[in-house]
Amino acid sequence: SGVTGADVRFAPACTGRACASGGDVQQIALTLRAGVRNVQLDLLPLDLNTPEDQKYRHLRVAGGRLIWQPLASADGANGRSPAPSPVQLEDRNGTTLWEDGAPAEAAAEAGLAPLLGLNPEHSSGIAGMLARLPAADGPVRARLTLDLPLQALSQRVLDCVGLHRGRWEDGKCVGAQAAPDGRHAGLVILDSETGDILAAAGAGTGAANSVNWTEVRDFDRTSPARSPLRLPAWQHDGGAHQSPGSTFKVISALGLELAAQNDAQLDALLGGMPLAAINRLAQQHGYGFQTDAASYPLNPRLAHITNYREQSLDRRAQEGRLGLAQALTYSLNTWFAWSGEMSDRSLFGRPDGGAPDLQALDAGALDAVRPIVAAAHRLGFDQALRLDGGLLPADFGWRSWDALQATPAHMDPIHTRHELRQMSIGLRMQATPLQMALASAAVGQGRVVTPRLLLTLDRAASAVPPSAPLNIRLDRIKTGMKGVVDVGTGAGAFRGAALSGVRAGLYGKTGTAPSGDDTATVWFTGWLEPGSLPGQTHRLAMAAFASHSDATGGEHAAPIIAAILSTLVAQNPEQKGK
Repeated sequence: SGVTGADVRFAPACTGRACASGGDVQQIALTLRAGVRNVQLDLLPLDLNTPEDQKYRHLRVAGGRLIWQPLASADGANGRSPAPSPVQLEDRNGTTLWEDGAPAEAAAEAGLAPLLGLNPEHSSGIAGMLARLPAADGPVRARLTLDLPLQALSQRVLDCVGLHRGRWEDGKCVGAQAAPDGRHAGLVILDSETGDILAAAGAGTGAANSVNWTEVRDFDRTSPARSPLRLPAWQHDGGAHQSPGSTFKVISALGLELAAQNDAQLDALLGGMPLAAINRLAQQHGYGFQTDAASYPLNPRLAHITNYREQSLDRRAQEGRLGLAQALTYSLNTWFAWSGEMSDRSLFGRPDGGAPDLQALDAGALDAVRPIVAAAHRLGFDQALRLDGGLLPADFGWRSWDALQATPAHMDPIHTRHELRQMSIGLRMQATPLQMALASAAVGQGRVVTPRLLLTLDRAASAVPPSAPLNIRLDRIKTGMKGVVDVGTGAGAFRGAALSGVRAGLYGKTGTAPSGDDTATVWFTGWLEPGSLPGQTHRLAMAAFASHSDATGGEHAAPIIAAILSTLVAQNPEQKGK
């Protein structure tokens, strides 16, 4: 991470076909400075438990030297496994998705090949996973929760609006632009009552098909986290472009409501207080927070959180009062940073000092101290998430990056007050559309929702597992998320006449997570109440994101969901204007 006593020159040195670019491997040349007798190298150790560092797992140290080692076969020491079983896959309506060792044409056009499998060699795809099961009588047959027409629509819209910043008009993409290098996008739509994943789209991960399979396979083996075979809907590389930004404020709000159960002062703050009373409260406790300020803390010499376009909070008050609902509707960063700090018991209720760098020795050990972290853990952060609906046997041989398991959403360790404030607004963490859709589903349902992608496996059917109630006050959160769609940060995307009939049942939250160079990862998550669409009997939850964006979540991510909903309405003309 640093060199003292020498000048450093870097040169790209990767020539293998598994390299995304020559810079994937760097040759480092050190030139001693005049008179220097010692050179100091400051190095950071690799953590092979993180997705980003797993790309270096082919290296090891032996005898004090760094050497290359062949990667162990996923099929065992001898590299051989029993002959794979034949597999047949269908969507929830019985439409064929995979048969005779390949995805069906309609499934491939709907972007499902990386999920289902490109070919029989693609062992991490669903077909490759199920091929590990013994087939006693004919092929292994499975029905997925996916709805192929909705999946196809979601994939086309994500490609158009999410990846290329186009507009979806009358079923066509208009005004598409070239996607910047590195942009990737993902989307999930699920049934909140059953956890059924109805659509799972991804874009920007790179071309992966039967023609370039050899190159894709080799790249996947050496750099799995960045492989074109990864699924943006629920797998991530642990990098900086996966922060959920202000969509995490939904989870922060749950944590604040959890803390308010035993804190009357915080409960009053969430319910809405006059601006003068809020400022008085902050002053009495010594916090550098004011509603007429664009940043917090006020001291410019300290690391601080700033509101969007450096706006103050005063203009967002409703009838002179400001609370959780308004903070969600207008995504007020400084309000969440301050209230999150107030709720955290590691700070002992003081404006400075405390023990912000407390670290948990066991998972959940700090949940009683950090209510926002506790809320995230309730919804599945930092936990393994499998999508087989309980149908795969207990001794199934799971492997890294299998399609039926999601990369856990992860929060970086907290060491300072500023990092705690950043966590409150969704920075210094990584999440996926599936995880954020589950957060919206939980608020809509009032219960934790368990997702599934396998509906049936041979003769066995998946059962909807019992879910734990949140036991957290939700009305103020719902009011804030309704405001996002009606008048707040997402209103522009849902203002059109085509959505007038569904807008009344739509709740949401936008997110814009800065990632450097004036770009951001942008998000939208929310849910649609039952009956908002013809024939819709269950609540639907959704989330979409796009990285490397020069826009906001309301300008770039929310239009993805708006385009899908408006198309569904157009398919049912009687819904227009209702």
